[in-house]
Amino acid sequence: MKIFNQLGIILGIWAVGELVSSLLSNIITMPGTIIGMIILFLLLQFKIMKEETIKDVADFLLGNMAIFFVPAGVSLINSLGLITENMLVLLLSGTVATIIIMIVTGKIVEIMINKKDISSEDKDEKSA
Repeated sequence: MKIFNQLGIILGIWAVGELVSSLLSNIITMPGTIIGMIILFLLLQFKIMKEETIKDVADFLLGNMAIFFVPAGVSLINSLGLITENMLVLLLSGTVATIIIMIVTGKIVEIMINKKDISSEDKDEKSA
């Protein structure tokens, strides 16, 4: 019965995400599943809901995640003609996005390392 309760909680959060998505559809178009994940994240982050509340079902879903990619793979095969027509655009946009992500990630890591060094220097000065 515990697993059904956990599944009900996850499906309930998904349903709330779908409801919010339909209410916001005139303002911004965002999938309800994404809104549901954001809601779930916020509930867990602010300790409104404990991780143990959904742990068993979440572990099962994460363990079998590959199954959820099968429909997307089939859709890609069905759209192979469209992909080959736009191969240059897809490769170029993927390459540019990857480079941008690498640069931004590198800069953020540098900032965090510098911030850590500064805080450790402050601690050394206070203890001396």
